[in-house]
Amino acid sequence: MPLLRRHLPTVLLVLIVLLGAFLRFFWIGAKTVWLDEAFSVWIARHSLPDLWSWLIRIDQHPLLYYTLLHFWQAIFGDLQGAVRAFSALCGALTLPLLYLAARRLFDAPTALIATLILAVSPLHIRFAQEARMYTLLTLGVAAALFCLVHLLMDETRRPMRSYWLGLAAAQAAVMLTHNTATVLFPIALNGAVGGALLWKYWQGTVSSWPALNDAGFERRWLRGQALAFVLWLPWAIPFVIQAVVVDRKFWLPAPTLDAVWEVFHNFNAAFAPDWLPLYPLWDWLYWLLALLGVAALRRTPARALLLLSLWLLPFVIELLVSLRRPIFYERTLLWASLPYYLLLALGIRRLGSVEGAGGNWLRAPVQGLLLAGMVTLSTLGLVGYYFFFEKEDWSKAAGYVAEHSQAGDLILFNATWVQIPFDYYFRHYATEAERRGLPVDLFDRGELEPEMTEADVATLRALIEGRRRVWLVYSHDWYTDPNQIIPRELSQLMRRTDQRHFEGLQVMRFEAR
Repeated sequence: MPLLRRHLPTVLLVLIVLLGAFLRFFWIGAKTVWLDEAFSVWIARHSLPDLWSWLIRIDQHPLLYYTLLHFWQAIFGDLQGAVRAFSALCGALTLPLLYLAARRLFDAPTALIATLILAVSPLHIRFAQEARMYTLLTLGVAAALFCLVHLLMDETRRPMRSYWLGLAAAQAAVMLTHNTATVLFPIALNGAVGGALLWKYWQGTVSSWPALNDAGFERRWLRGQALAFVLWLPWAIPFVIQAVVVDRKFWLPAPTLDAVWEVFHNFNAAFAPDWLPLYPLWDWLYWLLALLGVAALRRTPARALLLLSLWLLPFVIELLVSLRRPIFYERTLLWASLPYYLLLALGIRRLGSVEGAGGNWLRAPVQGLLLAGMVTLSTLGLVGYYFFFEKEDWSKAAGYVAEHSQAGDLILFNATWVQIPFDYYFRHYATEAERRGLPVDLFDRGELEPEMTEADVATLRALIEGRRRVWLVYSHDWYTDPNQIIPRELSQLMRRTDQRHFEGLQVMRFEAR
C-alpha cells in the first residue's frame, strides 16, 4: 500500500494523458476539412521560401505552425486525418506539461484535477482535431508556464540556465505561432511578474515567489525577455505588414455580450446539449469554482496574479482592441483556458475541504461529485462534438460537381480561397473542368478575401461569355459577396437549373438560355 500511494499520482497521470490522447486522436479523420484547414494544407505544400512569401502577402498568421506542418505533410501526407494528427499530438503533449507546472506551483492532487479537466475538454479536443495552429499555441504556453514556475519558485538561487532558455524559446514559439499572442502573451507574462515585483517593493516585504527576492532576478528576467524578442525578431517586419492589413479590413464582427459569454461558456462545456436541467446555471457553478480558486490563493497574491493575468488580460486586451478593429475570437484565446483550469482545480480542492464536526469528512465526496459532474458535462459535450458537430462539407460538394459536370463546363467560386477546399477533394476525380475565382482568380490580387463589387461584374460576364453551363460554388459570401452580386448576375444572364445545399456552402448550376 505505501508503494501504491507513492506512485498513485504517476499512475493517474499516465491514465489521464492516455485518455486525453485517445480522445484527441479518436475519429480524427471522420469530419471533412473546412476552409481554414484546407488553406493550411495548401500553403504547407509549397517550398519553404514560397510558403513564407505567401504568408506575408495574403495571410494574418506567423510562420511556425505552417513550417512545421510542411515537414509533417512531407512525412505523413496531406489526408485529413494525417494533417490533423500534428495538432492532436500537440494537444496530447500539453497534458503532462500542464501537470508538471501545476504540481510545482501547487501540489499533485490539484495538478491531476486540472489535467483531467483539460484532457476531457470538448473545446480543446475540437481544436486538437483541426489542421490549424491553436493547439500548437496552447502547447507553447504550457511549456512557457512550466519553465516560468520553476524559475519563480527556485529557492536554491542556482543559475537555472535551462529554464531561462526554455522560457525564452517557448515564449518566442508562442509569438511565432499566432500574431495576437505576439502581443497578448508577453503582456500577460510581464504583467504577472512585474505586478509581483511592484507589490513586493510597495509592501516592502518578502515575495511569495522565492526567485523575486534575489537581487539579480530583474536583470535575468530582462535578459530572458530580450532573448525571446530576438528569437522572434526575424518576423517583425512581416508582423507589421500583416497587422496593417488586418487593421485596414478584417471579417470578424464586433464582439457582443453574447459572444463573450459564449467563449467563457465553451471554456466550461462546449457542445453540451441545452436540454440539460438548469443548463445555463452550470456555467455559474464553474465560475464560482474559479472564484473559490482565487480565494484559495489569498495568502499568496503573486500566484493569484499570475493565473488571473494569464487568464483575463488576453480577454480584456482583445475586447479593447476590438473597439477599433474587431479581433475578439474564441480560438485565439484557447491558451488562456490553462490558467482558468488551474483555478477550477483549486476551487474544487477548496470546496472539497469543507469541515464538519468529524473533520474533513466531506472532502473526498464533494471533490468526487464535482469532478464526476464536470466529466459528465464534458462527455455529453464530446458526444455533441463527435456525432453532431458538422464542418463545411466540401467532400460531398466536390463529388456532386464531379459526377454531374460535363466537358466544357466552367466552375466559378465566389471567393478566391473557396476554391482551395473544393480542390482538396476535387483533385481525386478524373475531371479537368476549368475553375476560376471571383472577383479575381486565386490570389491574383494578392488579397486573401477580396470582396465582389459592381466593378467586377464585367470580369464575371467575360468569364461566362459563350459558356453552355456554369457552376457556382458559393460559400462565406457574407463578407466576400455581401450584396449577392454573383448569383444575381448569373441568374440574369443564364437559367438556374439546379441548386444544392451542403453544410456551409451551396452549389448552383446555370445553363445558357
